Amino acid sequence: MNYEENSKKKYSVPAVDTAFKLITLLSRKKYQSSTLTEIANALDLNPTTCFRILYELQQLSVVKYEQRTKRYTLGPYLVVLGERAKEHINYLSLINSYLEKMTAETGITSFLVSRVGRNRSTIVSKVEGDNFGVRVSVGRHFDLLDGAYGKCIIAYANEADMDYCLKSNERVNDYNLKEVEDLKKELFEVKKNGYAISFNETINGIFGVAAPIINFNNQVEMSIAFAGVSAQYSIEELKPLIDLIKDSAQKISSKLNMEFELF
Repeated sequence: MNYEENSKKKYSVPAVDTAFKLITLLSRKKYQSSTLTEIANALDLNPTTCFRILYELQQLSVVKYEQRTKRYTLGPYLVVLGERAKEHINYLSLINSYLEKMTAETGITSFLVSRVGRNRSTIVSKVEGDNFGVRVSVGRHFDLLDGAYGKCIIAYANEADMDYCLKSNERVNDYNLKEVEDLKKELFEVKKNGYAISFNETINGIFGVAAPIINFNNQVEMSIAFAGVSAQYSIEELKPLIDLIKDSAQKISSKLNMEFELF
């Protein structure tokens, strides 16, 4: 067990961890309106423990309980917290301005993806294009190895995190040794070239182009991406999108790191 894992265990607060998992579960479309039993089963929780945490979250309006249907949903206070977060997180307005320019120039949906934990990612912000109407959902979670956006993040991960992601990914578990090595080589190229592409990989008929947002210590927790219909482009025709997204990501990284140095 490494230092990071030891520290996590030492400072872990199970009730807080469970509450966050519960909120995250209710944010997913499949569980957006769930009964106590459904939530407890999905999170492998004791029903009594699950009820107590739901009750506390309900008192805070973080979770809402519908008496008629006996189902729980996300509560209204999360909207307030989300708006406050958008006001206080300075980098979102900067990144959104680039997403808007990218989509205006190409007509293709662009979005910001952030890492969540060791092996997940989520869409934080989006600007949808009108070019064949590709739609993405803010808050949707993915495996960190999914899509070009995930490759851009995991390519910069340390060896332990990369191995963890590879071992915990169901798709990769079906790979033979050569396919695993080929994937590692691809991730090495992503880091070397500063971008990633996916073509009919995560979702058939959809392509992705992404570039990492690199912080001051050469780590990556976020990436920006395009998502479009594969029928519109061949892989060879993606170069203008690659050039645009790489340039945008580099400018975002530079500006964010400049702001960090000022503090």
